[in-house]
Parts: sequence; structure tokens; C-alpha cells
Amino acid sequence: MGISAGEEGLLSLTDMDNIEKSNLSRQFLFRDSDIGKMKSACASAAAKKMNPNLRIKASEVPVGEDTEDTWNDTFWSGQDLVVNALDNIKARLYVDSQCVRYLKPLLESGTLGTKANSQVIVPRMTESYGSSRDPPDTAIPMCTLKNFPHQIEHTIEVHTDRVPEARLTN
Repeated sequence: MGISAGEEGLLSLTDMDNIEKSNLSRQFLFRDSDIGKMKSACASAAAKKMNPNLRIKASEVPVGEDTEDTWNDTFWSGQDLVVNALDNIKARLYVDSQCVRYLKPLLESGTLGTKANSQVIVPRMTESYGSSRDPPDTAIPMCTLKNFPHQIEHTIEVHTDRVPEARLTN
């Protein structure tokens, strides 16, 4: 989900995903009755309930190179602040690059598997999100964490650097 503020107090919110049951335990704006509905529309409606004076525009258009006809120079130039809550590295890097390009502050946050990131980025003052990379992940497969393991590989973790050399004895 991406949020940005600009155009005299207008909050722009976009997310192309539908709400799933698993979202209810970690996203406070959604309820059981929202399952199957668009995240951006439900989040917008919930925020308006909390603050009826809020000016908010919900969208389902993803932010990226292929949607620059929607998220164009006029859009980016008009923002005062950008906030991310993404689980997609490509989208996070794209938003970060646009904020660097247009000198917009970014509150970058998101998840990737079991990892989470939060970073305040101020143009020309702090490092941007794209300036560094995490080391390669050596964690167990995501299927083990997300679903019931149904293959032996999902239940065993082998560290080849810790396996002792075989010893032959007579």
C-alpha cells in the first residue's frame, strides 16, 4: 500500500490487492465484512470514518514504470511526503527512486518474508532505500512458514558449512 500527501491536504492511497482473512490480524483498518474487497477502498473508507474531514483519494493502480501515465511528473511533483507499506522490493526501489528524483521525503516501510524494514529518508540528508542491500537470505523456505509442510524439504534445514567431514573407520 502506498500513501502520499500533496495537493493541499489530499491523501492519495493506492493498493491493487484484495483483503484476505490473513490481513485482519495485522492491519487494523479491515474487518471480516471487508474480505474480498479492495484494500485501498476499504482503508480509505475506514480512515474517513475516523476523520470525516480527511481528503483522501483511493486508487487500485500499482505504482511502477508501466503506470507512469497515472503516477506522472505532475503527481510526484505535487507530493509533500510519501509513505510505503510494501512487500515487493521492485516497487519499493521504484518509489524510492521517484522520491530521490523529485526530492520528496519518504517513510519507507515494508516486509519481505520474515524481515521488516522501516526507514526515514530525507532527500540530500539521509541514505535512500536503494543505496544499500540486505545480505542474501539463508532462512528456511517460506512455504514452511506460510503453509503446512507437505514435502520433506519443508521440514529439514541443512547447513552444509556445519556438516562434519565423513570419517572412515575399519
